[in-house]
Amino acid sequence: MKRPLALTLFALALALRLSIASAHEHHAPHKGTLIEFGEEFAHLELVIDQATGKISAYALDGEAEKAVRIAQAEIEIKVAKADKPFSVTLKAQASPLSGEKVGDTSEFAGQSEGLKGLANFDGVVASITIKGKAFENVKFNFPKGNE
Repeated sequence: MKRPLALTLFALALALRLSIASAHEHHAPHKGTLIEFGEEFAHLELVIDQATGKISAYALDGEAEKAVRIAQAEIEIKVAKADKPFSVTLKAQASPLSGEKVGDTSEFAGQSEGLKGLANFDGVVASITIKGKAFENVKFNFPKGNE
């Protein structure tokens, strides 16, 4: 009688662990859209002000919790708008508060008239090197992301 109970408890514990692992999700610290690179290797969070067309991007770790400084001076985002595709170049941002500077920063920003009022689109991160690993043509949906 004790053996079946132990097996049942073991099976329940295993099922609970698997359901917790499959329910693992990340939360964007700036309430934006997360783009995953590799299998939870790193993330880029996009935040768009639809009124002004300003776009900010934040390089983050695999858990989307900590900033990751990268060396590149800009990031290109390609927007696949049905009537007229376009690209937005995000420039590296310096921050006296954090000590980040161009060439060693986790924050990028740009602006595009094409992003004004654009609530949903498919996009591509043209190229990013984060934590020493290069990624090219990474597809995502805004606002869903790619996770």
